[in-house]
Amino acid sequence: MIPDFADGTWYLPHGIHTAQLDEVEGRFVTTAPFPSERRDVFDAFLLWHRIVSGILPTARFWLDGGFVTHKPWAAPSDVDVTVMARPDELNNLSVAEQTELERQFTVIGPPRVQPMSGKVDAFLCVRGDVDRTLYWREHWATVLDENRAKVADASKGFVEVRA
Repeated sequence: MIPDFADGTWYLPHGIHTAQLDEVEGRFVTTAPFPSERRDVFDAFLLWHRIVSGILPTARFWLDGGFVTHKPWAAPSDVDVTVMARPDELNNLSVAEQTELERQFTVIGPPRVQPMSGKVDAFLCVRGDVDRTLYWREHWATVLDENRAKVADASKGFVEVRA
């Protein structure tokens, strides 16, 4: 369940908050600022999620970025996602599945290339890789202000959707 924002904030309380896709849509599209821009991002995410879930049926999707906030100054241009995948599932992919999966993730440039016409900023993390998991937990907890500066002494949460 996605908790309410703390009083006076526009971001989730610290932690991982598990939700279903319909709850994400209701909270971060339907009732959020800039709903039409968010609808485009969410629709791209839904298609992307369906593709990745078809390849990695037990994956967990950590959603973050401006999409999972209600920041008042700008619409989100994309949704940031870390796909938490089981190593055995990755190891059992066919060559065709590996090729398709590779196309679903952000390529750090230059030029930087994001899937779904830039509407999804996606990264892969192997479940059980403690260092990378901690990196993503800390990275997604960072609060940035309207000038993209880190907000001192602030920490936000993010949303986990299971395939």
